[in-house]
Amino acid sequence: MSATQRLPSSSSAGPEIHPLSPALGARVQGVDASRPLPAATLKRLLEAWHAHGVLYLPNQSLDELEQVRFGENFGELATTQGEYAISKGHPAIMYITNEKQDGQYIGALPDGEMFFHSDMCYVEKPSMATMLYAMSIPKTGGNTLFANMYKAFDALPAATRQHLAGLKAVNSYEPGTSAPTAAMRLSSSQASDQVRSYAQPVVCTHPVTGRKALYVNRLMTEYIVGMPREESDALLESLFDHQEQPEFIYEHTWTPGDLLIWDNRCMLHARGDFDASELRKLRRITVKGERIS
Repeated sequence: MSATQRLPSSSSAGPEIHPLSPALGARVQGVDASRPLPAATLKRLLEAWHAHGVLYLPNQSLDELEQVRFGENFGELATTQGEYAISKGHPAIMYITNEKQDGQYIGALPDGEMFFHSDMCYVEKPSMATMLYAMSIPKTGGNTLFANMYKAFDALPAATRQHLAGLKAVNSYEPGTSAPTAAMRLSSSQASDQVRSYAQPVVCTHPVTGRKALYVNRLMTEYIVGMPREESDALLESLFDHQEQPEFIYEHTWTPGDLLIWDNRCMLHARGDFDASELRKLRRITVKGERIS
């Protein structure tokens, strides 16, 4: 399957925005992301994004430049790093795909399951937002799961919330043996610049909403700073189990033409496994962020 059809012009009445699930997210109808957005429409989208954490725009038809222009509504785009990941058309574009040319993957993260994580949490200024546009999708599997870290924090016992205040945890691109290094396909020269670790607050405060969110994740969070390793491991494991409870999660089954953008400051995401013999191709851009506090 592949995305081909273009939406009709956006309705003059503005977008229709409805909750996507009890856990998180909003479905947006009546917006053609390939075209410039009226100021009032953009304002509503940003408000919905901050309120729901994930926006889902179905039935889109976007080329690289159109996706870039839509992404710029959310902030300054990051430049992609990676040996096979960079589009020849625009430096902000990365392809998440198992497609090959001349025996080489043309994108990043070609196959396999990925645990819950937040993009670029291992650098000083992590990505604020990530946008994925579905181009080709396998018949089954490869779903993306999102977890609401506002709700996960709010559901913690008061004593635990108090205990976590002020703690920092080290997030690493290459934690233990679960590193996504090979899948990311960084060249050796890029790896020396890109593979790193950074201590982030265990609980962050969103700069726009003012809400607190858990900012640890199973894929990349290694240990809590200043805490004995055994105690740190036990606490983190309990937080990982807590934040991955079904009531905090929405699982998205992709259809070609789907466009999703999520807030990395308050939402985690993960990927389910899929048949590597079937083509899976999504186009990704990320928006630069600021320090987490």
